[in-house]
Amino acid sequence: MVIELANRVLATLEENGFEAYFVGGCVRDWLLKRPVHDIDICTNAHPGDVILLFPDHVPTGLKHGTVSVKMGKHLFEVTTYRTEGKYEDYRRPVEVQFVSELRLDLERRDFTMNAMAMDRNKSLQDPFCGQEDLAAQLVRAVGNARERFQEDALRLLRGVRFAAQLGFSIEKDTLTAMKETAPLLSYIAVERVREELNKTLDSQGVQIGCQLLYETGLLDFSPGLKRLFRQSLTESWRLTKLLTVSQKWSLLMFAAGFTPVDAKEVCSFLRMSKRDTETIIGFVRLLQQLHLDWDAPKTIEWGPLLLEEGWETCQGLALLLQASWSNSPTNQLIQELVKVYERMPVKNIKELAVTGLDLQIVLKKKPGEWIVQVLKALLFETALRGLPNTPEALIEVAKKEVADNEH
Repeated sequence: MVIELANRVLATLEENGFEAYFVGGCVRDWLLKRPVHDIDICTNAHPGDVILLFPDHVPTGLKHGTVSVKMGKHLFEVTTYRTEGKYEDYRRPVEVQFVSELRLDLERRDFTMNAMAMDRNKSLQDPFCGQEDLAAQLVRAVGNARERFQEDALRLLRGVRFAAQLGFSIEKDTLTAMKETAPLLSYIAVERVREELNKTLDSQGVQIGCQLLYETGLLDFSPGLKRLFRQSLTESWRLTKLLTVSQKWSLLMFAAGFTPVDAKEVCSFLRMSKRDTETIIGFVRLLQQLHLDWDAPKTIEWGPLLLEEGWETCQGLALLLQASWSNSPTNQLIQELVKVYERMPVKNIKELAVTGLDLQIVLKKKPGEWIVQVLKALLFETALRGLPNTPEALIEVAKKEVADNEH
């Protein structure tokens, strides 16, 4: 359905005397028979022409020749063939110039696999032999690799990410240029660095990506990241067994011997969200507290962990343990966790038959930290040790708890 809508965009441009092609990542993924997420279109029509032909549009980036055309419920980026002038900050072109020749547009792109165009009849334009590199499973820069990376240093991490996602190797001259231009990454916004690293960690070939990050020295501009990827390299293959990027960062940091303080420093450097930072620090703390050894399973007391950390955290922890103990039966830890959780008659303080106010009234004490302490003790006894969840039984134990603490 989406491809049919995209074909209508190309047909409209062609019917009005313009060239139009699918370009970049969508062509690469079609040739590799991978899922296509974004369909980009290039054309010799100028932005003004595109706007006239497609009244339902969004002027996404007119300065750079891009108009987002709405077709049905989908938006397609339509960009005029262009060349780019000098780059500033090793990231953005100072100016662009619209051109009429497709090849000129393709030669400004990063890698040969992304420098192919295809018309709606599936005729391929491939002036830089991208199809050959796909067949050889190579990531190769278009033209002079050093120049491509000097234009936009983020391409260094994109090259690693493509290798990790596709299971490819980096072509020799491209790899050499990556090592030579690695220091340029210090000029790139850390948010963009973080997003590329997230995609690399989330790849099936994550070990390839981590090996390349270490081998090329791309992260040497950050002592924390350099240490992290160097010290965790041998265990990076385990990340494919995890579900979320936060879990993957957590296991990587644990494998590197990071403390929660170390983890917080890296999260802060990468400007991760507060939620992701807290999640990662929490998992690193728990993994260290459990004193794990790789592939050496041991019994986990899930009850206290569930009461202290909650169901969601324990689910993530079970997956982390499963990845740490790759020789243990799949899903065994999750199944054990579920059994313990389902057996617990109460699962949090709110489910207790008494409240903090009840305790204040019965025990005739002023509000204070003692309330939380007593409620936690009642939860532990009720959830794990068979104390009946009735007001009478809970208050009796609460009185004893307070008396013991006072003495």
